[in-house]
Amino acid sequence: MTSAGVTLAGDAVETFNNLKLGRKSQFILYKIDSDTHSIVVDSTYPPGASHDDFLNSLDDKQCRYVVLDFPYEDEGANRNKIIFGVWAPDTAPIEQKKLYASSKDTLRKALVGIQAEVQGTDRTEITHQAMLERVQKI
Repeated sequence: MTSAGVTLAGDAVETFNNLKLGRKSQFILYKIDSDTHSIVVDSTYPPGASHDDFLNSLDDKQCRYVVLDFPYEDEGANRNKIIFGVWAPDTAPIEQKKLYASSKDTLRKALVGIQAEVQGTDRTEITHQAMLERVQKI
């Protein structure tokens, strides 16, 4: 599966499935490796990592794909939604933003079980409140 010449690394889907089925991560960051032109796992964060941990993991000059196991409360019940996101900050290089936009479907289509999607170009779009509003619309 390729798009814009970008392929998917072998462990990308397995890492997602570990989050989805085994709850072994709270969130995953993916990046496009410039040497191999493939989407690879950049980092994973353990269960219980906070939304602030997620926000702090993002660089304002680098694009990333992200998958979050997003916990929230709805009508008194604890719930979770798996969110796929593209972090493409306004301050990232334009060529990088184009590459991430054109390659998104390579990763997104391989991750079965995504329940919501977000796009962030600045931090106000990916706050806990912004994501909560997104998942409650589903």
